Amino acid sequence: MHKNIPHTITSLNLGHIIKLLKTFETSRKDTSRPRPDSYLRGWRGGLGMRRKTRVFLTGFVLTLTLVGCASTPPPERVLSTKVPTYAALPNGHNPMNPDQISPMYIAVASGTEENVARTLERKHGHALNFLSLSGGGQNGAFGAGFLIGWRESGQRPEFDFVGGVSTGSLLATHALLGTPADDVILQQMYTEVTDKDIYSDRSLFDILSSDSLRDTAPLQALIAKYITSETLQRVAAAFDDNRLIMVGTTNVDYGQTWVWNLSLIAKHGKLDLYRKVLLASASFPIVFPPVEIDGHLFVDGAARSNVVVLGMAGSEQAAPPLYGPGNLYLISNGRSQHPPAALRRALGNVAATTVGVMMDQSMQTALVRSYFGAQFLGYNFNMIAIPDEVEIGNDPLAFDPKQMRAAFDAGHALAKESDPWAHKPPNTGDIPPWAMDAIDDAM
Repeated sequence: MHKNIPHTITSLNLGHIIKLLKTFETSRKDTSRPRPDSYLRGWRGGLGMRRKTRVFLTGFVLTLTLVGCASTPPPERVLSTKVPTYAALPNGHNPMNPDQISPMYIAVASGTEENVARTLERKHGHALNFLSLSGGGQNGAFGAGFLIGWRESGQRPEFDFVGGVSTGSLLATHALLGTPADDVILQQMYTEVTDKDIYSDRSLFDILSSDSLRDTAPLQALIAKYITSETLQRVAAAFDDNRLIMVGTTNVDYGQTWVWNLSLIAKHGKLDLYRKVLLASASFPIVFPPVEIDGHLFVDGAARSNVVVLGMAGSEQAAPPLYGPGNLYLISNGRSQHPPAALRRALGNVAATTVGVMMDQSMQTALVRSYFGAQFLGYNFNMIAIPDEVEIGNDPLAFDPKQMRAAFDAGHALAKESDPWAHKPPNTGDIPPWAMDAIDDAM
């Protein structure tokens, strides 16, 4: 009966423990302050507090015991060594043999190991327009609004390459296809949904035996609604025109970022795999369940890199651009910097804010790497982020319609300005200005 209790305790998630602790804290606050004018009442209040504590702890242990009796531990997994057909490391190398270029990258680079940008330049006969879409949960509404406003301004180019991570991966397909009908889909995806269209909550007993706090069946249905067989055919046609979509995921078995060639997946007609990669890229760990593909386990690409970094792949540094400088456009679905605020010293607040700081730092690192990649390619770096004054809340997984509409409207308005772009990553104090200048001079 008791053999599964250690497993049950291990699988108890932090969010549920926090809820239980808050319940206990409320109980303690209600009983731990006896009235100063009555010793007897004070003594009874203390006794009541101790009794409630015992009841709480007894109930907590009993819950674990019952679940331990009723549940079975998940089966052991075997580490997959399957070489991916459609994915590579960010540098273009083989995830199962990082010293070698991956078969997928060689296929994209037409059998060579050169930087894929030069291969695409040669095929197109002109400098390229790259689009990079970051993660950000509900704040992907900003990217959707910006893309639509950009097209309406008459200034949005046709993209030769689109990279996306997390919510950016969900934007990427229709950003590459780029018609007004695709813009309608982007607007629907980010202004006509609520949290119920993304996930459903699990019960306590489900949580204790699950690998996530929430179920993403609604998100799977949403992806299936907007990524159809007809969509796949259009992506395959763009691939024939040498226009590519790639998205990032995190392989948690190997601790690697895998970049998937969705265009090649579409060309081979693998609709289920296309949808599954998008789901994996947007599966925020712990909150959403991981996604298994060919025996490998994947979570949100932003767990390691919040954007697909361009310009870093191939066996050698890229040769000078064949047709002059192209453009890297990077849409950051978040704020560049968060205004300072005094943190409330409560467990939930500290945990959430700390995770937010870690994700912000991941984004800053990705922005700097993207800037270096653009410099290595000899391309112009252009980035945009959500202005500080936009009310987007503090939880990117809230999928709050009001906050998403605010982000969408901000992006839509910003895109119509004459020059909304920044041309260097924001200065957060991590890299001295002279170092950025040195990079510019070296390139």
